[in-house]
Amino acid sequence: MPDAAAPHSSFPADLRAAYPPDELLWGVLETSLTGLALYAPLRDAAGHLIDFAIDLLNPAAQQLLGQPARPGGTYLAHYPQALANGVFAFYRTVVESGEPGELLADYQVDNLNKTMQLAARRVGQRLLVSFGAAPAAKAAHAEAEAEAERQQFQALADQVPVALGLLAGLELRVVAANQRLCAQWGHAPGQVLHRPLLEAVPELRGQGFEALLHEVMATQKPFVGTEMPARLLRNGQLTTTYYDVVYQPFYTAQGALQGVINVAVEVTAQVLARQRLQAPADELQAANQALTAAVAAVEQARTETERQRRQFEQLFMRAPAAICIFEGPDWVYEFVNPGYQQMFYGRQLLGLPLLEALPEVAGQPLVAILHHVYTTGETFEGREVLVPLARTAGGPIEDIYFDLTYQARYNEQGAIDGFVTYAYDVTEQVLARRQREAQQTQLQEVFEQAPVAIFVLRGPAYIMEVVNPAMSELLGPPIAELLGQPYFEAMPELAGQGYPEILAEVWRTGQPFVAQEQPARLARHQPHETGYFTFVYQPLYDAHGRLTDIMGMAVDITTQVLARQQVQSLNEELAVLNEELQASNEELHDTNTQLLRTNADLDNFIYTASHDLKAPIANIEGLLLALQQEMPAAGRVGQVPTMLLLMQAAIERFGRTIGHLTEVSSLQKAHAQPATPVSLARVIDEVQLDLAPLMLQTDARVLLDVPEGTILLFSEKNLRSVVYNLLSNALKYHHPDRTPVVRVTYWAQGSYQVLAVQDNGLGFDLARGEAKLFAMFQRLHTHVEGTGIGLYMVKKMVENAGGRIEVRSEPEQGATFTVYFPS
Repeated sequence: MPDAAAPHSSFPADLRAAYPPDELLWGVLETSLTGLALYAPLRDAAGHLIDFAIDLLNPAAQQLLGQPARPGGTYLAHYPQALANGVFAFYRTVVESGEPGELLADYQVDNLNKTMQLAARRVGQRLLVSFGAAPAAKAAHAEAEAEAERQQFQALADQVPVALGLLAGLELRVVAANQRLCAQWGHAPGQVLHRPLLEAVPELRGQGFEALLHEVMATQKPFVGTEMPARLLRNGQLTTTYYDVVYQPFYTAQGALQGVINVAVEVTAQVLARQRLQAPADELQAANQALTAAVAAVEQARTETERQRRQFEQLFMRAPAAICIFEGPDWVYEFVNPGYQQMFYGRQLLGLPLLEALPEVAGQPLVAILHHVYTTGETFEGREVLVPLARTAGGPIEDIYFDLTYQARYNEQGAIDGFVTYAYDVTEQVLARRQREAQQTQLQEVFEQAPVAIFVLRGPAYIMEVVNPAMSELLGPPIAELLGQPYFEAMPELAGQGYPEILAEVWRTGQPFVAQEQPARLARHQPHETGYFTFVYQPLYDAHGRLTDIMGMAVDITTQVLARQQVQSLNEELAVLNEELQASNEELHDTNTQLLRTNADLDNFIYTASHDLKAPIANIEGLLLALQQEMPAAGRVGQVPTMLLLMQAAIERFGRTIGHLTEVSSLQKAHAQPATPVSLARVIDEVQLDLAPLMLQTDARVLLDVPEGTILLFSEKNLRSVVYNLLSNALKYHHPDRTPVVRVTYWAQGSYQVLAVQDNGLGFDLARGEAKLFAMFQRLHTHVEGTGIGLYMVKKMVENAGGRIEVRSEPEQGATFTVYFPS
């Protein structure tokens, strides 16, 4: 066994010394995107390597194989097919030789079914293996290579004079079989090729051949049998026949076990003849010699096939990239490897100019690139270059992405006579990456803009792997302080509030936890402040059904809970107030009843007083008139005439006051009058006619801005009284130094119809006089005759109908009264 010292390293000694080996090793294991496995050889008593112990799998290997870091057991116990696909033999060769190596192998286990690319080297007494899914080009090439080898073997099998076939894998799939072997089996080639042996030739079931073949693959030792009986179809009947057979292990160029070569010579006639005639043993010797010759021929054919295969390897046939060579200025396809041809399945390339073989390339930027390489000799390298092409003849044009290298080729004279193309079809990777990026972008946008707070806790340590802005705002700390931290280290205040127990239960049972109005005290809360949250802890599983994470979604409902609590408290207070209000309402009802009685008594008193006073006043007025008529002229001397006039004026004022008292008592009755549609313009015109003498006396101008057809829903009698009082006041209280101008304006405003009366008269000081402006028997100007009851009546009539009246005024500047009638 070679020396177990550390293998040669491609890194300089000073660079290796700069990094602690243990830290560097664990860092590589943790961060590597490919699977890394460390195996320990297991040997038998004789020192033969018989298996490997699995010491360690890095995270990428755990993800790829679906295993923990130390799964236990041996390599072959987990992957017995490694004997058949050559992986175990490859590992053993690397360990025994001490030389690193690479291998492409098909894996077909429960969670893995793909072509894997392996790289292995011995590290001390252990084996370090790096593995990952083989690139699509390599996998396709491996399939093409296997098919080429199968075809070569089939061509050889058809030429040898014995029954010859190749069985691959644990299922013993028939990948090659010549006519002689098919005839022995009793089935046509089309019935057996590419099918498992016992499915293609079911007559062999239970006759022990499957166990013999599997033993050859397990031990990798050939089996030679003589006169072995087999019941097979002959003329449609199961017949016992006899064969001398050789089962020879068959390996790939890398030493991986590919299958078993089946060599058979039918000796039925000899056996039967011996059984009948006890024929001499020389016939058997002849058969054995023939069998030996056949085995020698098979070995010679395999040697020649291996030589040709190596020659093709030198011509890029095994290159992982798609390679072709263009010749001459017309760029004629001189060479195309299988990987390149596979990209254009069924299209003729060899011997044709590029633009004839792939006419869709014409006019694309690729042509200019090729022309530049061919004329200047400068190498072109491009990543993810878009080249619209048809993969099949007559097929649709597809957007295909390549990693490309174009390198000029020179002849013996140093002139460019062509160029070499290295291409990797990376379309799937580009589209997959773009799809992932789009999905990730969309998911990130949804995640960041989600109206609920979201986080993801990884593993039983609850590492905060994902935190959206809403969750950061809810918890308090910024996202940078939360990511990568254990949940209860980032939020220690929650550790003593029952949340560790809740998460532990979710992790133990795998069942989600839903909380409504869960109280929590966070660091961002004020002392004695409690927040309330509705949230869900949802377990997340990987593709193998293992619990890996817990996602939390939360909504802060503190405001709602506190508001509900406050509403509840207010409701309790309101209930108390309602009781008090009910008692007050009862008391108010009694007071209102008493007030109604008092008002009724007052109305009766006013009506009675005004009615009873009318007759005495009329009598006094009659007596005064009689006195004036009977008094002789001699008696009308001194102050007598003046006193008579004052007495007459006092009687008239007394009569008007009695009339106003009657009108005031009738306001409450007027409130009950029904509202009817009234033409505002008509009422204003009628009032102007009534005030015509006063307008003529004052030389006043009335300017109207009231649309024709304006209708108010109001008592017509009351509307006339309102308009009359406002217009007459504007004329009576005009300024002595200027001609009276009164503007009457109408407009609609919301649920009101508005009437404004503006004058340029005396005006008044609202700060001093607004309180008594609308009071009964109150007057701001006394130089004009009046009783002080007009505006009081206007305000009462408007408010009784559900409207209001407003006033703006300044002394010496006039006044504006604005009445809001309900629509």
